[in-house]
Amino acid sequence: MKCEYCEIAKGKLQGEKIYEDKKIVAILKETAVTHGHVVVFPKKHYVIMEMVPDSLINYIFNVANKLSVAIFESLGVQGTNIIVQNGTGAGQKTPHFSVEIIPRREEDGLQLDWKPKQLLEEEMDLAFTTLKGEGNKFSEIVGKDQGQDQEEEKEVVIDDAKTDTEAVLEKKDEENYLLKSLNKIP
Repeated sequence: MKCEYCEIAKGKLQGEKIYEDKKIVAILKETAVTHGHVVVFPKKHYVIMEMVPDSLINYIFNVANKLSVAIFESLGVQGTNIIVQNGTGAGQKTPHFSVEIIPRREEDGLQLDWKPKQLLEEEMDLAFTTLKGEGNKFSEIVGKDQGQDQEEEKEVVIDDAKTDTEAVLEKKDEENYLLKSLNKIP
């Protein structure tokens, strides 16, 4: 089964690319939830977030944040939802990790609300005990990963994002308003 996002990244499938560099692609979603719905995904195939290296996750969210700012400015929206549907149980339709940026306007009719329910005390205790027991594992994993990735990320992400954005903007035939807005972002 061919992956739609991999095919777009390779240029084998048409996609309205609004941003692309050596690591990621951002496309205007054809079957959009709202006008200006953008999907950001890595060029390399990863099914779920847990498979994506931390440095690439940081980079994707850095670019998604800048695209969100560009969407605010260029489309005049009042908000954005930045969503990861991580796995089929979370509604993921394409088996390729992605971050979706959904432009929002007041009273746009889009319902992303969920109603929290009050958990029983036993359910809370069980969840707390289980997750707290995993806490040492969390600390080991996060502590180990943070040391080397954080230093790498400062060098690679910030420089690459600026360099790649500037390179895209310098193309004379590129007249996309979102990319022009990216240039204004500090």
